[in-house]
Amino acid sequence: MKKPNILFITADQMRRDTLGCYGNNLVCTPNIDGLAARGVLYERAYCQSPICIPSRVTMITGKTAQHHGATLHNTAMRENELTIGNVLQENGYRTHFVGKPHFSSQQNTGFRESIADWREDKWNSWNGPYAGFETLEMILGHSNPLLAHYGEWLRENHPQHIQKFIYENMRPIDVSCGQGVYKNDVPEEAYSSTYVGERSCAYIKERALSGEPFYCFASFPDPHWPICPPEPWFSMYDGLSNDQIADYITPYAGERDREESPPAFKQFAPYDGGGHFMQNPGDAYKITRAYWGSVGLIDKNVGKMLDTLKQCGIEDDTIVVFTADHGDYMGAHGMMAKGGFVWEEFINIPYIVSYPAKYKPKRSDFLLSLTDAVPTILESAGISPEALAADGVSHHDMLAGNGGQARDSAMVVHFANSKDKRWPDIHCLICGWHKFVYHAGSGKGELYELDADPRETKNLYEDPAYAQIRQRLTAKLLDELILERDMAPLQMTKKADHYGEHEMKHEKWKTEFDRFK
Repeated sequence: MKKPNILFITADQMRRDTLGCYGNNLVCTPNIDGLAARGVLYERAYCQSPICIPSRVTMITGKTAQHHGATLHNTAMRENELTIGNVLQENGYRTHFVGKPHFSSQQNTGFRESIADWREDKWNSWNGPYAGFETLEMILGHSNPLLAHYGEWLRENHPQHIQKFIYENMRPIDVSCGQGVYKNDVPEEAYSSTYVGERSCAYIKERALSGEPFYCFASFPDPHWPICPPEPWFSMYDGLSNDQIADYITPYAGERDREESPPAFKQFAPYDGGGHFMQNPGDAYKITRAYWGSVGLIDKNVGKMLDTLKQCGIEDDTIVVFTADHGDYMGAHGMMAKGGFVWEEFINIPYIVSYPAKYKPKRSDFLLSLTDAVPTILESAGISPEALAADGVSHHDMLAGNGGQARDSAMVVHFANSKDKRWPDIHCLICGWHKFVYHAGSGKGELYELDADPRETKNLYEDPAYAQIRQRLTAKLLDELILERDMAPLQMTKKADHYGEHEMKHEKWKTEFDRFK
């Protein structure tokens, strides 16, 4: 059997309804839509833990955050943790990473992704191995133009544009929420999404010439905050009225004051990466336009990768996955960014898989957990899914037309970054069309019927008519947790995601920026 190539593409903090194939008739995403038309689109795919590092480590280990150990932002997976890249290398694959890994802390020293260590030249000339990848071309932070391999690429190819990344040269849009929306003069050819597309295509061509099977992980830093796509993408959707965009924002006035809303929601304050309530709901329209522009540029570069596969004659023999680590509230429930809760806009992610030689196109409403990606890819590549001790289950039989639903429920765990009991760990179980959410230690929770109430406007947790359903789902969640090994998450006492480290202010990065005057 010929070994299929594997191209795994992920975006950072992308809501699934930013794509045409997921029902957005305003955004132009022809390349990802085309991939969905040729592949299998999951309507009900869920990340296992909706924060960057935990979710990304799940993508390469197939394990839950409790098991791989990276439960919070400033954590990392356990030492000597095997990944899908290790298994694929043992089976004759070449492995390569392009873009933003975020498999470990970028703020703490001693990690390969440490911004402080790169500034001190500790990792200069290093390009792997890392996390099962033989080689990598890395972007640090949210597209830091001075460090790591993206910084080297800019210095070699676009040195005249580096000063344009300085915070002081960005033009902020007046919004009261999020971590910044900026117009800028960085040209498209120097932007991080272009880098990911260009370098991924170069690797695909190289491996196609060699004839060796490959696993390429292409990771876009966008549309994560700060939102600052280059023109023409920033202004691409300026012509859309607020009324046109309204269906994709759905802010809920007064939701915090509803009697059935959980206490944690009523008293929520910003933490864990920036999730917070909007002070001015009207800002969501401005932010959404720029966010959609970032998605459009990602789609353009996904198209370049897909065209390269076709040009190299390996399109039919390549497994292509497109997904995201988690979503973004983007106005839903009156919130912006991420963190704190497990609303659908945040945890229900895009997941598209194409393998023309084996999979027939279809839309699936079967449940998928992001833990399932690794065992499914392994089995589709002719490797036992048990070759890696993953927590997920393989969907290969269903994808190949030989089986039904691989799982009857999916669990999502959101660990709090604080010991403050007002914001507890959250455990969520999606079972059928019921969604059960328990706020640990509070005695409170949430219960929704997603088929009848997809926007989660009616919490049925305290409704007497749903007492038996709540009891059944409580018992099922308890069974799931008891069957887990006892690996308590680390606790942190301060905000984990230090966005100040990512701001390219001249005063903070003066020495580096002044080289390119």
